[in-house]
Amino acid sequence: MKTSIVYSSLTGNTKKVADEILKIMPEGTEIYDLKDLNHSLDDELLILGYWVDKANPNKEMYQFMESLKGKKIITFGTLGAYPDSSHAKEVKENTVKILEKNNEVLGTFLCQGKINPKITEMFMKNGGENNVHTMTPERLKRHEDAAKHPNEEDFSNARSFVKDIINSL
Repeated sequence: MKTSIVYSSLTGNTKKVADEILKIMPEGTEIYDLKDLNHSLDDELLILGYWVDKANPNKEMYQFMESLKGKKIITFGTLGAYPDSSHAKEVKENTVKILEKNNEVLGTFLCQGKINPKITEMFMKNGGENNVHTMTPERLKRHEDAAKHPNEEDFSNARSFVKDIINSL
């Protein structure tokens, strides 16, 4: 089955996961940074990686996902929130909704990734008791935890997730 990995990465987190997934893929699997992809893909299986923005894949990947038709798709994403959080669940649901209209979604994987320092700085500056983006102790801990990801455990989980789906095809 012809397969490609296509990813979009802002801070390098998603690229690292994509590179790790490539290690377990069959020879001949292509990998593309979405911003450099300048042709259509006739692959039967696509593995799509994105960074999370407002509970969705980032804008460029979102638009790419909307353009796909008739593909089998596995997704993976990186986010600052914990991968077992309600926010992560919402991200997975939103991602599936984008794709399932015209494609078969085989699975979605999320792992934590370092948060863009500009976001942390914005939260620190734009605090205030009534601001939804106030840097609370809980939010600060999540940012600190996220700074340790993606790590080797995340990479291993991503590789296993994709490998298990491919082996079931």
